[in-house]
Amino acid sequence: MINRKNFFKFILGGLGLISLSSLFSFFKRNSYSSNVVCNNELPPNQTNQGYLFPSFGNDNVGAGPGLITHSPYGSMVHPPAGLTRTTLSRFENPFSIPREVNTQYLPSFSVLPSIKTYEIHSIERPINVAHKTIFYAWTFNGMLPGPIIRARLGEKIRIKFKNMSKDPHSIHFHGSHSVSMDGWEPIPPGKETEYIIEAKPIGVHPYHCHVPPIAVHLSKGLFGTMIVDPPEGRPPAHEVVLILHGYDLNGRGKNDIYCWNGIAGYYERFPIRVKVGELVRVYLINMLEYDPIASFHLHAQTFDVYRTGSKLTPDEHTDVVTLGQTERCIIEFRLPEKGRYMFHPHQTYMAERGAMGWFVAI
Repeated sequence: MINRKNFFKFILGGLGLISLSSLFSFFKRNSYSSNVVCNNELPPNQTNQGYLFPSFGNDNVGAGPGLITHSPYGSMVHPPAGLTRTTLSRFENPFSIPREVNTQYLPSFSVLPSIKTYEIHSIERPINVAHKTIFYAWTFNGMLPGPIIRARLGEKIRIKFKNMSKDPHSIHFHGSHSVSMDGWEPIPPGKETEYIIEAKPIGVHPYHCHVPPIAVHLSKGLFGTMIVDPPEGRPPAHEVVLILHGYDLNGRGKNDIYCWNGIAGYYERFPIRVKVGELVRVYLINMLEYDPIASFHLHAQTFDVYRTGSKLTPDEHTDVVTLGQTERCIIEFRLPEKGRYMFHPHQTYMAERGAMGWFVAI
């Protein structure tokens, strides 16, 4: 026999359980965007999962298929299945580590003067940006970020641009150039134009679409990098381009995941391998929209900072550098002993959502 007091306890308790269950279901339903498409990736290999420590693959430096899951030391967002250590090789110019065959790498410094000619098309396409996450991107040449342009100080660069998407786009270069080539004018769908600029000043400069709403065009992927080398180049080094940006999966003006060079969690699974003691040069660019600042922090080591890279003497020596939107710098360091050196933004939510990686000194 249930008295009135116990009866009300029973009813209220049941309602509480139902409410908690409903809240859980609501957050679960809304944790993924309607713009995200689940693909047919295979489930992670159980032998490569790690709970307390990350798994880097069969050779412990990122050459194997290790998939990190539930790691409290880094990203909770993981890269797509089927990638390899050379998937993002176009952002890297190895120094003492042999290059892989039949793989595209970051262009090296060129001692021969020339007119650099690039053909760049704006193309809309789906991109696999994280585990079971497809983003419908606006790209330059089908890549996100766009192709890397590299020239010596004073060289002429000719960019033949064709808009192959259904919205107007353009290419605007940071740096110094003729105002007639500034690239803010929208190029209609199906049309083309040509930009001719002189590469200056030395350093690293972003380029991007400048058609309003600019935040939307950048956040969808229309940006890339131009490196301008000094006439005699910089000291030989293992060079890496690292571009920080995010993906607004819900179209609400807020990033849901973050990444270096287009793929969330890539450098956590496939660390950047360098030799102990060799000079490492990172061309670091913040191309985030919707986040006003971001930082880069390297664990267990410090580095020289060259703001914008526009001079040959460092501006400071530190272990963390903060950049506003489209700000950039060149950092240089050496890793003195074998081991894994973590890097990430010190905005921890960015690291946890995909923008965490490792340098591995071998």
